[in-house]
Amino acid sequence: MGKYDIKFVSQSGQVEMVKVEVLDSAELIKSWITERLQRMLQEGEHIVGLDLQANKNRCCDCSANSLLVIYINNENCLVVQLKYVGKIPEPLKKFLGNRRICFMGVGLDRKLSRVPHLQVCRTVELSYLAARIRKEQSYCNSDLRALAALYEVPYEPLASGACCCGGRGRINYEARVFLNQEVKALVRDAYVCYKIWQRLVEALPRERSEDSGARCLRL
Repeated sequence: MGKYDIKFVSQSGQVEMVKVEVLDSAELIKSWITERLQRMLQEGEHIVGLDLQANKNRCCDCSANSLLVIYINNENCLVVQLKYVGKIPEPLKKFLGNRRICFMGVGLDRKLSRVPHLQVCRTVELSYLAARIRKEQSYCNSDLRALAALYEVPYEPLASGACCCGGRGRINYEARVFLNQEVKALVRDAYVCYKIWQRLVEALPRERSEDSGARCLRL
């Protein structure tokens, strides 16, 4: 649990600071979600970067050792330690189940299947979206690193000792305190997904990039 300021560097060398909160309390998650959901819905349809970090060594339900990462923008990034939350808070359920919010990611269906009780209403696979926009079937099989390279979004290597998803020196998802480099490793994929989405929208003709790029979801 805690607040972190995480630094990312863009392709042009510009530094971006992302404010991340790691929460392990249902009440704190309820407060965080309620405040932001209300603000987002007042502004219309929204795109959110989403990722689930789960221990690959577990064969089915990974709820006991997994982290949900929600990236709204540089000022609002949340990491939920599902182990300590218990029952999913109702505001988080409503947030993930809201049809006006589109959750972007790579491999989301596969990842979310490892936490069966976590239901997300509207997800978009970035690789499929890139394939449709660029009219190139081969992009459907692209991983996040390949998509980042395609759209010139920096995909920074993880620092030593900050390896996710079962590698040597992997992060302890049950920790109560994380190092900055560990938090950066946890939120990197959701952050990169959102940045790729922005590049996808920029690549569309102007008349199709209106309304925060919502139209391209209906291509």
